[in-house]
Amino acid sequence: MANDHIARKKRLPSLARLRALALRWFLIYCVLYTLTSVLFDNWSTKYTGLTEAACPPQFIGTASDEDFRQRLIDRFAPTLVFSLGEPTDLEDEIVVPYQIVPDREDEGRYVWRGAVAYSIDYGASASSIRIGIGAEGRSFSLSKSVIRVLGSVFGFADVDAHYGDVEMFELYLKPSAEEGYWEIDRLVIFPHGNGKGYRASEVHCFRDSPILYVSRGKHAMYPSLQECNHSSVAQKRGLHLIAEHCSIGQLYYLTTSPEFDVGDSSNPVNIFETSPTILENEVFVGEDAWGACFWGGHGEREGLLEKPCRARFRWW
Repeated sequence: MANDHIARKKRLPSLARLRALALRWFLIYCVLYTLTSVLFDNWSTKYTGLTEAACPPQFIGTASDEDFRQRLIDRFAPTLVFSLGEPTDLEDEIVVPYQIVPDREDEGRYVWRGAVAYSIDYGASASSIRIGIGAEGRSFSLSKSVIRVLGSVFGFADVDAHYGDVEMFELYLKPSAEEGYWEIDRLVIFPHGNGKGYRASEVHCFRDSPILYVSRGKHAMYPSLQECNHSSVAQKRGLHLIAEHCSIGQLYYLTTSPEFDVGDSSNPVNIFETSPTILENEVFVGEDAWGACFWGGHGEREGLLEKPCRARFRWW
């Protein structure tokens, strides 16, 4: 009996051993948590957007043609929602050339067209890896600091990173039922150059401004967080190793000053030669809004013999 008691006692782990194991696992957890916090940004699948609402008609009234167009621009300027950890410097590296022109297919509508231009597309290093099926799972992306370090050491350090990036949107505006009011009729966006249209009911507003969620580091725009976070950069069904990611980070309100208005084909304006802001930041100097190709920040950089055209649209 005594021998059996001693054998059972030997099999039971001692309190000191349990404490040592607990401490060891706690230290391992701390190290892993610290590393993943520094290297990765982690998100759950429950995407909580801004306080969204249906976009209401906006009062424009009657005015001269110039004032009328400026009112349309101001009232319907979209709000760009950038993700947490967006590596682009929003203050110094973004220019949004725009125009507002009569719709060529419907004389009663106007089209508010903007080209959000960035100096750098951070490529696959800024994309997410999404694990899971359907609405369940988690997305993992390298942190902003890691993207910056890899970019400086290895020249963007990943696939498809490049100078110059342009993402286009078009808001179609029509007169509302109430006199003097106008409303959104349609939205067209071009994520990575591929156009997709949305009905007015699919466009949401934050403080009466249409919301466009911008994917982290890749800059494609979407009307909802859910659509962004279930899209692939490669745009192939079932491929989620380079997934898009949107979250609520910094809001960017477009500058609707005439300084950035490119005009129309009958009165073209090359804002890259006339805008004091662009000339000062030097990011887009040398571009031509009405040229055969709009580089979107690519410019005439030395050593880049093959410069692909980043713009897949033409001004009207």
